[in-house]
Amino acid sequence: MKNQTQNHRTKNLKNKLFTGAVTLSAVLAVGTGQAFAQDVSEASAPQSVMMVLDGSGSMWGQIDGVAKIEIARDVIGGLLDDWDPAVQLGVIAYGHREKGACNDIEMLVNVGPVDSAAVMAKINAINPKGKTPISASVRKAAESLKYTEEKATVILISDGLETCSADPCALADELEANGVDFTTHVIGFDIKDEEKAGLVCLAERTGGRYMSAQNAQELTTALAETVEIVATAETLVPVDEPEPVAQGPQGVRFSAKLCETCEIVEDNMFWWINESKQDLEGNRKEVARNGRAKDLEELPVGDYQIVARYGDAYANQMITIEPGKLTELVMVMNAGHFRVNAAATVGGQILSDNMFYWVMETTTNLEGQRKEVSRSGLDKELFRLPAGDYLVRARHGDAYAEHQITVSPGGLTDHTFDMNVGYLRVDAAMSEGGPQIAKDMFYWVLASNTDLEGNRREVSRSGANKDIFRLPAGDYLLRSRHGVAITDTAVTVTAGGLLDKTIIQNSGRVKLSVVQTVGAPALSDGVFWWVYQPTGDLEGSEREISRDGRAEPIFTLPAGEFTLAVRYGGKVTRTKLVVKPGDEKKIEVLLNP
Repeated sequence: MKNQTQNHRTKNLKNKLFTGAVTLSAVLAVGTGQAFAQDVSEASAPQSVMMVLDGSGSMWGQIDGVAKIEIARDVIGGLLDDWDPAVQLGVIAYGHREKGACNDIEMLVNVGPVDSAAVMAKINAINPKGKTPISASVRKAAESLKYTEEKATVILISDGLETCSADPCALADELEANGVDFTTHVIGFDIKDEEKAGLVCLAERTGGRYMSAQNAQELTTALAETVEIVATAETLVPVDEPEPVAQGPQGVRFSAKLCETCEIVEDNMFWWINESKQDLEGNRKEVARNGRAKDLEELPVGDYQIVARYGDAYANQMITIEPGKLTELVMVMNAGHFRVNAAATVGGQILSDNMFYWVMETTTNLEGQRKEVSRSGLDKELFRLPAGDYLVRARHGDAYAEHQITVSPGGLTDHTFDMNVGYLRVDAAMSEGGPQIAKDMFYWVLASNTDLEGNRREVSRSGANKDIFRLPAGDYLLRSRHGVAITDTAVTVTAGGLLDKTIIQNSGRVKLSVVQTVGAPALSDGVFWWVYQPTGDLEGSEREISRDGRAEPIFTLPAGEFTLAVRYGGKVTRTKLVVKPGDEKKIEVLLNP
């Protein structure tokens, strides 16, 4: 049975371990080789003290304009000046070396006789920046004092909550069960009421004491009293007192299941805890959130709204937290699963790229639109949905398919879409047998039939020189353009098939320049070019097919004969231009005299 004499203090302690004002978040661990002395007048066994300092980012917070870490250093320096030489000291720090690391816990000074200068050199080097692994620090302090073999007492002074996904209550149960005589006293420094439940639990479940301190003076008093409790507990004769009735945590333990008869959900849950009252817009203030499937959240007394999310399924419930009581909440999500993938054809191989899915409500609004419930760009997906009916739309490239499904509570609906899709892989060459065109290509995939105005519906397009089109099986007109050379090609795409098509553009490329006299350098500005189709309308007019304002342009043209016009100053020089398939040539134009 744990001795409770720490609740009584002698009025005249000869040695107080702490005389200054402390405003830090720290853990002090005190252990000894024997449980109690037999009389106050007898010499106590040598004690060992482990101080674990909070080096997390919150230590840059200020009190009356001074950073807590700076105050802590000054106070600890004064503490070491008055340190009892009979008490050995060690120092642990956490959160001082890197951001976001829950294992950033370091033994700065091993337990031993106090060397004030050496200890302060380590403490002065602490640069707060990281997280707050309270539970891991308390565990390390206990283990360093061999709590499973000897009596060990921990004094925790915390200015913030645990930020490393640990449960202080569970840790307290473990240390209490495995320790010879393990106790944690806790001082909550500048802790809000709604944040202290875990710290209270850590103290009460190990037979310790919880005290609050809202400023430097209150913290000084609380720490001094706590150290007195520890020191007195080492010398007082045990007093027979009734073991207090252990109280559990105050709050809510939550979990969820998909249906009334389903098992508890083990993953993909998210929880919000909100205040019960709403503002004028109907919104509630968030108190806490949690991404674990099931957990315990300690809360102040009051009414709350609990909101649970499983994938795209939500549920909420109002609860009341009563003093000293733990509310057990199992939320029924009324949700199920929809597993989807797709194949190019019925029974074909499952597609592994370029899939997109939308899950929509079956009902439409006045404009005929459906509300989207979820979406995914994965090739195969497991949707977590509220029970009900849905329309699922799948897209593979430019091929679409739809299917209506029903999701039952706790059930799994499977569907494989038949996309009825084929593939058109296309590239182009300027001439038969010529090299692949490496730039300036554009493709349109058009419907094979035309409307009443003679226009074709565009199905897809690409500006890549070589591309793969994913198309519904059927007939199409493939229009390709290289510069101003345009070619139309009829193609047929079959479901699950691949059509390779190299388009012969019958095009050529010419680079133009202009000189005033033979052998003179090419003009570099003030030049403008036109390319005309010599056979124009019935009146014999020329039809312009391209133009460029650069001095040395490159024209990509269909094979054929053209009229080339260049203007420099106020004069226009005209000449014939012949382009053959595959041409890559330079042409120099001599200005007319």
